[in-house]
Amino acid sequence: MTAQEPARARPGESAGTAGAADEHAARFEATRPVAATRPGFSAAALTAAAAAVAVLAVAVWTILVVLDQPGPGLVLAAPVLGCAAVLGVLAARRRRRDQATAGLAGSMTEPIGVPDTTYLEVDARRWKGGWVGIPHLLNVRYPTVVDDAAPGWAEAVARAVHAHLGEQYVVARHNARDGRLTLRDPSRSPGPLSTQPEPEATPDPEPARRTTEKIHRPPPPGDQRPGRPVALGVNASGAQVTWDPGGSHGSLLVLGRSGSGKRVLLTGVALEAAVRGWPVWIIDHRRVDLHGLRDWPNVQIVASTLDDQIVVLEHAWREMESRVELVESGTSPADLEPLVVMVHHFREFATAVAEAAARADQSAAGAALASDRVTQLLRHGGQVNVVVVLSVQRADDPLLREQHRDDLGTVVALGRLDAPASSVLWRGADADESAEPVPGRGVVRVGDGTAATVQCYWTPDPREARRIGDEQDLRLIEAFRPHVVTHPVLHVQRPRARSDSPAATWRATLSGELTEGYASAASGLVDWGRARRTEQSDDTAGAGRDAGGWSEIVMVSQLEPGNLARIDDDTGWVVVEQVDAVENDGTRLRIQWRGSDGAGTAEVSRTRTVRIRHLSDGVY
Repeated sequence: MTAQEPARARPGESAGTAGAADEHAARFEATRPVAATRPGFSAAALTAAAAAVAVLAVAVWTILVVLDQPGPGLVLAAPVLGCAAVLGVLAARRRRRDQATAGLAGSMTEPIGVPDTTYLEVDARRWKGGWVGIPHLLNVRYPTVVDDAAPGWAEAVARAVHAHLGEQYVVARHNARDGRLTLRDPSRSPGPLSTQPEPEATPDPEPARRTTEKIHRPPPPGDQRPGRPVALGVNASGAQVTWDPGGSHGSLLVLGRSGSGKRVLLTGVALEAAVRGWPVWIIDHRRVDLHGLRDWPNVQIVASTLDDQIVVLEHAWREMESRVELVESGTSPADLEPLVVMVHHFREFATAVAEAAARADQSAAGAALASDRVTQLLRHGGQVNVVVVLSVQRADDPLLREQHRDDLGTVVALGRLDAPASSVLWRGADADESAEPVPGRGVVRVGDGTAATVQCYWTPDPREARRIGDEQDLRLIEAFRPHVVTHPVLHVQRPRARSDSPAATWRATLSGELTEGYASAASGLVDWGRARRTEQSDDTAGAGRDAGGWSEIVMVSQLEPGNLARIDDDTGWVVVEQVDAVENDGTRLRIQWRGSDGAGTAEVSRTRTVRIRHLSDGVY
């Protein structure tokens, strides 16, 4: 099947209708599959084989006639010609079956919910009845972004096949995680299946058990207004569950044991925020859980060391206080851009901060720094568009106590909770609400609303997706890559401590600043050593300033030979030597680079964004 042309406004059709069709097709553009493969030989291959065998038969007969052996030549050529005829008949039947399969795919596009047949791969097997026959088994592959969780979705596809072929089909298997649907004809199937349509399914008393175990996050829609809610997952009825960061319950807390899906959910929330153009600050206390978001456009910083994490949290609190002052002076809160502050494994982080304060002989206020700052952000940040996203492991975390529950807007509890924890979490109501121990399965409650069981969307880690090379994951990641980078990367600069004592280190940490650009230690390229940097002083106000230059984010199509660029996390910072177009692919460019660890070549999308460095010492 070949890709169809984009939808165009036909005579009598309004431009709005055509625009809606274009938007519908654009949703699936990032998940367009490769050309469909067919089992066995194609019609063209069978036709070519038939022609080759016929030529062989004629050649054998001609040679034996020249040798004055026409009788043996005819005996040898006749069965070979018979094989050629059989192959020709098989080629004609295969061509008819391919045409029937193409028409079948066309009948399924509407009930499945795809723009055209290029998004479907239909494998029709066990053809019976007549010369062409009717397929007994249909295996259909479709994009995982399709909304297939609605009740009766698979049955609607079976009814469309029945209307096209005139044969009754039933759903044999539906693997929503991988986008696979299998239909079979019960009239030729073993077992006591009836050829009558199946009755409507009755409501399941445990809808969570019917929820798909893995649902890929749908690509972002074209409309990315800042006020658009962030998708979390789908409930058992197929409805999408969202979280509104700008609403009255704007903060988000994710609860769950290790392996329950906290990291995957936080990754999805961060990508959703970044593609909207919001700045994202991340405190990753485990250091490696969210490292795939480093250098992601609009994710300004992923703090992994404890000192950096303290600085990021302190600056988030300062940002909130400065916004409060702006509102007091007459600025409308609606004019303040959302800032997403994400703290992964908050309780471990708060404990580490308290231990560091104790080693520095700080007061009780220093020991409670992390808890106090986060509590204040939860209580007042939503009024000035500072959005807090937290993750904790235990259901008895102090943040979930009664005095803090009003500050927690939206709560996602992943995995199964025991009865006491569930009762405390939901304030005695819906105490039996608890999800199965399936990664990503959880219970969501917004404010004082009703708790609902959902399957949270699965989002691949950007770094892991590039390392593994899974095409579907890479397409999804590229769909969420912001085309416009609105916020530069940040790094932490701290003044040099006057001594090595814990108290001096603590004071230097609290005096740290967030500065645009990468830290000097981030470069793995020898050429960076030529950048001039000012000497650090003990004075807090003037310490740590970097005169090495500045950086910006550009599209790959804007790269030029000589640029110092960060192509990906594996190569680090490299010098671009040459940029060429990829043959037969106008969407990708081939980049030849050289770095401190050698040289290489990378083929990337021309619209992908990368960071380049401008040095101030005359190198560029």
